[in-house]
Amino acid sequence: MSIFLLYELAFIATLAWLMAQAEAEAARQEHARQVTEKASRLMLDMYDTGDAVGRYARSLEFGPTDSAKASKEEVPALIDWLKEAFKDNPPAQSLLQKIEREIAACLPLITDIQGQSSNLANAQERQAWNMKKEAMQPMVNQLVKDIPALIAISRELEKDAPEQERLKRQITEKVLLVGMLMNLLVVFSIAYLFTSRITARLDLLTQNTARLKDGRDLKPLLDGNDEIAAVDRVFHDTAATLRQEMKVLKASEARVRTLIETLPIGIVLLDENGTIELVNTTFETTFKYATHQVLGKRLGKLFVPGQAVVEGAPHSQQSRAAFGQNLELTALSKDGQSIAVDFMMVALELEGESKTLAMIMDASEKYKIKKMRQSFVFMVRSELKEPLTKVSSFLTKLGNGSLGMLSPEGAGTTLSMQQNIERLIVLLNDLFDLEKLESGKIEIDPAPVQLGVIFERSINAVAMFAQKHHVQLHVPSCQLELYADTNRLVQVLVNLLSNAIKFSPPNAVVTIAVRQSSTQVEIGVIDQGRGIPASELEAVFEAYRQVEAGDAKKKGGTGLGLTICKSIVEAHGGQIGVNSEEGKGSVFWFRLPRPSKEGR
Repeated sequence: MSIFLLYELAFIATLAWLMAQAEAEAARQEHARQVTEKASRLMLDMYDTGDAVGRYARSLEFGPTDSAKASKEEVPALIDWLKEAFKDNPPAQSLLQKIEREIAACLPLITDIQGQSSNLANAQERQAWNMKKEAMQPMVNQLVKDIPALIAISRELEKDAPEQERLKRQITEKVLLVGMLMNLLVVFSIAYLFTSRITARLDLLTQNTARLKDGRDLKPLLDGNDEIAAVDRVFHDTAATLRQEMKVLKASEARVRTLIETLPIGIVLLDENGTIELVNTTFETTFKYATHQVLGKRLGKLFVPGQAVVEGAPHSQQSRAAFGQNLELTALSKDGQSIAVDFMMVALELEGESKTLAMIMDASEKYKIKKMRQSFVFMVRSELKEPLTKVSSFLTKLGNGSLGMLSPEGAGTTLSMQQNIERLIVLLNDLFDLEKLESGKIEIDPAPVQLGVIFERSINAVAMFAQKHHVQLHVPSCQLELYADTNRLVQVLVNLLSNAIKFSPPNAVVTIAVRQSSTQVEIGVIDQGRGIPASELEAVFEAYRQVEAGDAKKKGGTGLGLTICKSIVEAHGGQIGVNSEEGKGSVFWFRLPRPSKEGR
């Protein structure tokens, strides 16, 4: 490209030189024309002067003319101009000097003749005028020869100009022809270069783009250090990076897919309308459906009719209960067999679209074991509670002397046996309540009740227990009315008071506190016991969990009381919790809503 550029610059410079030569030749021709014109004008002036003098001599009666005067004024100027024009031409300069001398000799005579021609009154004066005229005649004749010679020299200049112009025109035509041929060669060369180097290289980039899109290997790198080669290198580097990222992405997708397929939970991906888009292998095994048989179907097709949570769109009102919560539902396999499942849904955002992930786990074995446990609990309670109650009644009579006096050792043994049987009865009642709460069969029968009545019944139930542990109870008077199950709230409050009494030191005070707002009532049981470590606060409401492993043996209890309290409170639409600091006592509280009478 640099060579082509240098050639074009040289061609432009040549054209500029030719134009300058043409302008110079035109100026020279114009100069030659002006020289010829001035020389002809000089000859014409001298002719007019001579003619004027002759006319003066022939026609004295008509008066003098101004032609000679005009020539006398113009001739010196013409001589000076011609001398400047012929300064580089010695023959012409020599001839001009001669003409100038001749004119210088003639002009005074012409002036004298002009001045006297009007006064020629007699023959003597006329004869004198004729003598002057005869004296001037040789110089006039010489001028008639010299001025045409000067004109001939000027015409020689004009005669040379066309030949020089023709030669220069031929040179210019040749230069232009060669230049045009060279320009055509440059154009074809550039076109060939563009086709073979640029277009072909750009076409290779286009092919590499298509290959990258199709996942094929790219063509080799372009050679050279031009811009296209640099772009091709960047393109290859980018393609290598993309291939590596795609490889990592595919490996990640394969791992995720493998994880989804091997999960022991059935996975179903739903679109915003509740249509199935994807299922995993566990789902196929559980429901005995092939993937193509459920894609595009509604989720409700997989469940026993009448379960609203799966019959609407994923985000409908009836389906909200399944988001973030585990529900027990009954599904249907392809052959129509009912399957007990645990069901949950989670909202997702995939590629800017709202999706729902449904997780379905076969819970047949779990529910089978659960039913066996329930049957066992009912059996134990029904078979053991009545005999244990009779034994406890017998021991009570035996211990208080109704059946005869016992020795101190026998009375102590009887009391110990009675306490163990009572603890066993409490355990059976707790197990039965917990089983009913977990199965959803516990009955909550709310009705209007005075909170003071609940406090009174609860205090009466634990009064003897508090006296035994030397703990005082402080209960405020309260006239608030709730809409709740009285027996179940007494059960909650007795449990909390019993725990507070058990873990309080002698002579301590256990207080019931009440706070209320327009929407809820908070009831708190405050003790002065040892408190609960911060690490155990979240676990105290779990089943069979106690703060210390030895508490069940030292203090008594099953570890189920707080779990049952939590279930009862939540069944009323309330909350339960604890605030405690180790060594500074605890506050167990629960909040219950205060619905309006119209809402009951």
